[in-house]
Amino acid sequence: METKKIKSYAEIAEFVKDIDISILNHSIIQDNKIIFPYDSKVYRCRMPNQMEETHAEGIKNKLKIQLIQEDGTITKKELIKVLKEKQNIDIKVLNEECNKIKDDLFKVYFKLAPIPTDRVDEINDLTEEIKVIEQKFLKFTYEIAENLTPCIEEQIKVAYYRYLSYACSEIQVKEEEFKPIWETFDAFEKDDTGLSYKCIDCLHKLLLHIKE
Repeated sequence: METKKIKSYAEIAEFVKDIDISILNHSIIQDNKIIFPYDSKVYRCRMPNQMEETHAEGIKNKLKIQLIQEDGTITKKELIKVLKEKQNIDIKVLNEECNKIKDDLFKVYFKLAPIPTDRVDEINDLTEEIKVIEQKFLKFTYEIAENLTPCIEEQIKVAYYRYLSYACSEIQVKEEEFKPIWETFDAFEKDDTGLSYKCIDCLHKLLLHIKE
């Protein structure tokens, strides 16, 4: 994989926020999969199997070695220091704020979970509250990702997400049947419809959901 093909998660987030800001409203997490509609079709992102995970780790390691050997690259630790000293951007503070917002988000999720489906007004109110918090969370995560984009760790993380998004994204062909969206990783890389960005976003959210 060439470095020039890698797009930052900040770019992905910027694109996706115009498509679908809320998993809760437009996607369903079930059985460690996110099911979502896009352009009148149904798709899903699933958790990677061991072989896919191993291959993605191999891509990360290969890219890390490549970037370390290149001139002009910078580590995350070095970049965070430069940002604070030269631009007064404190990534630690931004991360702390992100964590607070994420805690607020999960509190609302927990409020919503036990509410019966017939209490529509209450569900709608909490859903709107989640959308507002998600917008705020996305603002901070975008700012962090945008500032960290040049570092080695960010580039290999995006490469990891991109490969797993290709490997784990599927389109519904029958009621209970899904198949891979792209036949090759090259086809995924060349996709300019916005679907690849959406799949990366969903995989990222799914991995965060499973981790939590």
